[in-house]
Amino acid sequence: MERKRNNLRIAQIMQEKGLTLTDLTAKIIRTDKNNNQRTITKATLCSRINGNPSLSNLYEIADALGVKITELFPEEDQWQKRVFPRKIKMQTTCPSCGAKISTTVEAE
Repeated sequence: MERKRNNLRIAQIMQEKGLTLTDLTAKIIRTDKNNNQRTITKATLCSRINGNPSLSNLYEIADALGVKITELFPEEDQWQKRVFPRKIKMQTTCPSCGAKISTTVEAE
C-alpha cells in the first residue's frame, strides 16, 4: 500500500489543468547568484510535493499552477476542522501601576 505523506491537492490541480510534472517544473524558474535562470528538476519537485514542502516552495508551486496557496489544501483542512477553545484567558498590564490584570472569557 502506498503511503501518502501529505494531503496537498497539487496532483489534483495539475490534472484539472492538464499539466504534467515536466510542465510544472518548466514553470518554476529560479535565479542563482550569477543571475542565471534555471528550472528545478522533476525529482526535486516530486520530493517537495510528496514530502514536507516549505512555505516558500508552496508559494512557488501555487504561482506556477496559477492558484492561491490556500487552494493547495483540501477544504476539510481549512476552517471546518478547527477547534476553538471554550475559554480564553487574557492578560494585560496596567499602564499606571504595572499590575497584571487577568480575565477569562467563555465562548457561547
